[in-house]
Amino acid sequence: MSKTFIATITILVSLLLIAAPAFAGKHAQKRGTPAQAQAMVAKAVALFEEVGLEAAFDRFTNRPGAEFNHLDLYIFVLKAEKGARIVSHAQTRSIIGTDAASLIDPNGLNIGRAILDKATAKGAWVDYGWKDPLTGKVVPKSSWVVRHKGHIFGCGIHKP
Repeated sequence: MSKTFIATITILVSLLLIAAPAFAGKHAQKRGTPAQAQAMVAKAVALFEEVGLEAAFDRFTNRPGAEFNHLDLYIFVLKAEKGARIVSHAQTRSIIGTDAASLIDPNGLNIGRAILDKATAKGAWVDYGWKDPLTGKVVPKSSWVVRHKGHIFGCGIHKP
């Protein structure tokens, strides 16, 4: 990817993240939108391309800032192979290294398997139950997941 393309994507994503709350209601400002989740994943993939695997994963996990951990949105990355090991997580460092295929939602859905099965290079939405960082309760969640160079980059919206 060219530096101009990455810069353009970065600017567009930043504008979306800044402008979206201004158009939403007071309660919605605590929640990310589907467009914001998709933009955050695009920005994560662009950073991965720009700085490489180790630097990008370090940024997502150790220094995410609002770019990769905003409102109830956060970036997570899985290794796109059997087991779908979690390799980066902007919200919960303690689950890094976990086999995502071992994560089962309250309805019995194998979350890691669902993400592995549905993620594409163009992106796809995957629905499952997950803990809401704002309430601490398990609620329906939809994650936008994109398969890119052996990894799956994701960001989800919570639906309390």
